[in-house]
Amino acid sequence: MSIIPTMIKSKEQYEELISREDPLLVYFSSQNCNVCHAVLPKVMELVDEYPLEVAQVKVDELQEIAGQSLVFTVPTILVMFEGREILRESRFIDFAKLERTLSLLQP
Repeated sequence: MSIIPTMIKSKEQYEELISREDPLLVYFSSQNCNVCHAVLPKVMELVDEYPLEVAQVKVDELQEIAGQSLVFTVPTILVMFEGREILRESRFIDFAKLERTLSLLQP
């Protein structure tokens, strides 16, 4: 099974996704960020084990969403559950912490 991230195209789409009850991982990245490109495959490999949706926000195109979400550096990962942020990791991603959080969301 391989998860393909949903590309966020609008503020409305983003707000609808983050308000859901189901677990969601939001990956904020930039086209010109080499770290973002290196981290994304590792994130996708990790989340493949868990029942959650993954969305990607390209901050170059959607600066308003990044600002409203208080994302000031990329990559940033938000894990949402029941419409609330339960984990935020920025720049240097702690994969062990991310995995522990995702394991708590298992049914």
